[in-house]
Order: sequence, then C-alpha cells, then structure tokens
Amino acid sequence: MDLNTTLAFVTVVECESFSAAARTLEIPRSTVSARVAALEAHLGTVLLRRTTRRIALTDDGRDYFERVAPAIAALREAAHFGAARATVLTGSIRMSVPFDFPFDALSEAITTFRASHPQVRFDVVVDDSVSDFVDDNLDMAIRGGHPGGDHVIARRIASFRFAKFASPAFGVSRKHATPDVPQLAFKSRAAPVAPARSTALSPPAHYAVATNSFALLKQLALRGAGAAVLPEHTCEAELTRGELVRYPLDTTNGKSSADASQAGLYLVYPSRRELSPRVKAFSDHLVVTLENAAHASAS
Repeated sequence: MDLNTTLAFVTVVECESFSAAARTLEIPRSTVSARVAALEAHLGTVLLRRTTRRIALTDDGRDYFERVAPAIAALREAAHFGAARATVLTGSIRMSVPFDFPFDALSEAITTFRASHPQVRFDVVVDDSVSDFVDDNLDMAIRGGHPGGDHVIARRIASFRFAKFASPAFGVSRKHATPDVPQLAFKSRAAPVAPARSTALSPPAHYAVATNSFALLKQLALRGAGAAVLPEHTCEAELTRGELVRYPLDTTNGKSSADASQAGLYLVYPSRRELSPRVKAFSDHLVVTLENAAHASAS
C-alpha cells in the first residue's frame, strides 16, 4: 500500500477541495488527483464524486475515510512529535580533551549549555593520547597540532599562544634566549619528532627530555631541568609568582614570531553524517565560549 495515496485522499476530504489539498501538501494539484485516482484503482471502487464546483464522498468513500482518517491523524502526530523532539536535545555527549585544555572555558561551556539543555549528559575523557572514535565510543574530540588523518573531520576553533619558559635560576633574559639552557621538548604521539615545518611545538635538534605531556614539561621547567615551550595560559600563575621566566621563541624557516608562537586547536568528529543535533549544538556553543574567553583575556 502506498500511504501517500491515502494521505492525499484524506486531505482532499478534509479540505473539501483538490486545490486546497495540493496547497496543504505542497504538491501539484495534478499529483493529488493522480494519487486519489490510483487509490480508487487499488481499492476497485469510486471514493469521490467530482464536479467543477465541489466534491462529495460516495458511501464507500465515507466508509473508507472513517477507517483511515484516525491512522493518518496518528501519523501526523508522530511526525510533529519528531520535529518537536529535535528541538529538545537529549542524550549523552562523550568527548575527549587533552590535559592542557583550558578547563575554565570548557566547564563554562558545559554548564551554560546544560542550563539550556538539561537533558544532555556529558562524559568527558581527559587524555593526551589520540583516542579512537570507534574503540572509545567518542562523539567528538578536542585536539591540537595534529587533529588526525583523512578518516576524521577537523574544525579549527581556536589558537593557543606558546612561549618558552625556564626557571629564573638559569638567568635567562626576556629578550635573549640562553643557548646553554637544556632544552625540554614536546613530542606528540601523533606526529614524528621533527615535523616538516617549524612550529611552536617543533622539538629542538638536541634536547634533554622529550615527552607528550605539557604538565610534565612544566614541572621539569619549574625544577630547573631546562627550558620548555608551553601554552601561555598554563603558566600565568607561575609567572606572577616569579617561579618561571618567559623569553622569545626561536624562529626558523622565515616564520614570524607571531606565527611561530601559535598552534591550532581543533574539534574533531568521526563523520559529519554521524553528527547528532546535540553534538552540533554543543560544538557551536563551545566555539562561542572560547571566542568570548579569548576576547576577555585580550582586553
């Protein structure tokens, strides 16, 4: 059975006109007429008497209408339920974020989002490794530097500013780097030690310690193990207390200091086709929150 033919018939009866039914269904009048004719042919009976001015139900037509009209009404109600449900976000969002992500911005984004969508639950995995969307059952991830391969969708959402930090015990200058300071390197698990292009996170040619953890690099710098390139927002308190000193990054390959001191931050998804309304809505909300936080810190 083609339910479109029954829908056309019921709408014609309710609107008392083929033309009005066509406008309601947003299809051509000829299509409505053809569907009603197809239904009559399928049932082997005449349902409607047509004149140039009006339509009238036959006895068979009235009997059929009384049987199918409640079912069509139920289908319409279900369709409206689906549309209404789409505006009420529910379910869970499982996401992965690195240890050095600014949690003040993330916590604000989650809190304000749930204030508008209290039926959405969050499951946040804090991990510096590049998680697998399938194995770890992730809806989205936040990654920096190397967001992933061709099998994922990456959306650049912000940039982190980086600087080189060391203990004041080395006597480093804010204007001149001291080559004798041991170098501490960030080594991403998602990329080779030496990227093709020089960036803020490109490890030096010779380093004392390499790790994929900014938190460990920061602790090493605080204990006087050497100088490390770190996200600026993670070292503000130590700078204020005089426990760390910041000095300019080395720039190579013709990159300006502004370019060399920034690294991209990305929202990563397994596929746009799998992006649920709640994940899309939170992604947009998180981007706005990060932008507002960036403007606030700049001012």
